[in-house]
Amino acid sequence: MDWISVFGNLSFVLTAISFLMKDMIRLRLVALLSGAFGIVFNTFVAEDPLWLVIFWLTIFMLINLSMLASTYLKNKSAKFSDDEKELFAALFPELSPFEFFQLIRAGTWQRESKEILFIKAGNNNDKVALIWQGKARIIKKGAEIAELRRGSFLGELSYVKNSVPDADVVLEPGCALLVWKHEELKRWLQSYRDAAPVLNQLLTSDLAAKL
Repeated sequence: MDWISVFGNLSFVLTAISFLMKDMIRLRLVALLSGAFGIVFNTFVAEDPLWLVIFWLTIFMLINLSMLASTYLKNKSAKFSDDEKELFAALFPELSPFEFFQLIRAGTWQRESKEILFIKAGNNNDKVALIWQGKARIIKKGAEIAELRRGSFLGELSYVKNSVPDADVVLEPGCALLVWKHEELKRWLQSYRDAAPVLNQLLTSDLAAKL
């Protein structure tokens, strides 16, 4: 195998690898490297450079570069509070900073200074919440059946199964939680389809642990 064939093979191997990748940033980086090897190959493989192939490889590389730059700038613009930074690191590290920023914006931070009934059994529930400070009590038929703390979701059964709650959820004083309306959460999931499995997995895992 001559030296120029090495560049050609590397270009195709890297393209094949990129097809297997789920992370878009890594995929685009690999695609850029593949394009660079492809340009070298098509410059020297024949007596004259294959300009048509080189032109389109260059276009593909510019598209990937522009998308990487856009992603970088979006992630750079995402600013978080200390609580949000900790939440990001603890539960959502698979999201990009911008995806997480938009998820935060889709919800509302709620902090309670006194005990409140957050979800009432038998009533339609249109919200999902994530406890970040304090705790919540789950009460069914007058008896406390569970106590939920930091990192637990509330109301996910109504969201996942589209059902009416069969237990009350009472927030203790000092509880801080991030609350999403169903419609806002669905809108985020539609907008960030690549990130949606991360949140869905968290919701279903939390639900499975409670059942």
